[in-house]
Amino acid sequence: MAHRVYIFPRRNDLAGMGLNLSDLKPNAGQKNNVYDGEHQNVYVTESLDYPGATVVNGIVYVSGSKNTTLTADAAAMSTDGGANNVNATPATVFGLAAYLKDRVHRAGIAAANNGEFAFGECNAAAAAIATRAEAGLSLDLTAIDAILAATVAQTDLTGASGFSKSFGSVEDIMKILSGEVYRLPIRTIIENDLGRFRNLAERQAFVTAQTPAQIASQGQFYATGDFLAADDVGYLARPVLAQTGALNLSVLNGVISHYKGNITVLNPNFAYTAGSVTQWKPRARDMAGNALPATGIHPAIAVYTHDGTAL
Repeated sequence: MAHRVYIFPRRNDLAGMGLNLSDLKPNAGQKNNVYDGEHQNVYVTESLDYPGATVVNGIVYVSGSKNTTLTADAAAMSTDGGANNVNATPATVFGLAAYLKDRVHRAGIAAANNGEFAFGECNAAAAAIATRAEAGLSLDLTAIDAILAATVAQTDLTGASGFSKSFGSVEDIMKILSGEVYRLPIRTIIENDLGRFRNLAERQAFVTAQTPAQIASQGQFYATGDFLAADDVGYLARPVLAQTGALNLSVLNGVISHYKGNITVLNPNFAYTAGSVTQWKPRARDMAGNALPATGIHPAIAVYTHDGTAL
């Protein structure tokens, strides 16, 4: 079975510019709908939002960044109307830092009773991951674990080491970097009342125990976040690309190879000098947030497999 491949737009000015992966097969206009499956010659569209503020209505996205800059840690709450028994998210947030807040056990390798990845640490680790993606460097489990451990020693992504209760995955991070939107709802349980990070099963026990009356009075609690679906406000569709022979050839010397290198894009909806920025024309930037040159010359995409291998 071919592995899934993720396209990361390395700049924020690509939407509407007609960048098509035209040499991938099957082609939308030529394929047999019965036998060939989903077409692969897709357009490169929006990039991952830059970190910023998000406006929500409960758990529903309203406006702002879909890659929220976190500003708070979990707060003491009660799932059943009695004494506070969990620490849960005080607001709905989205994106990579939100994913790390949800899934990563701070210094969990060293001690099972350690707590959540603090919001500033989530923001810093998310920025470091995006910067590494912008550079086209490996984002496999070893690389991501190294970023987390550099942020807080003895921290990992998957809970595979020591006492860690982390339950993240590399492929989820590939999805987020490609532009899929991850949501961490308000009242998602992160810790128990003693400030100890909880794994998915431990959180689910609190959620399952909520009665309809408790949900009505305390609000619905959640065990973890999720990716937005097609019927959710804020959803962004992303293609499902397979690592086929055509894709490998494209990476070597075809369209993808061209887009991975420097290309010129001057999108009229973006500013390429500081003096050209207006309320309606944001600065064109790369994936790490650096301003693009006035020439508009910069690589368009990075390409990764499901396990974080850079192609």
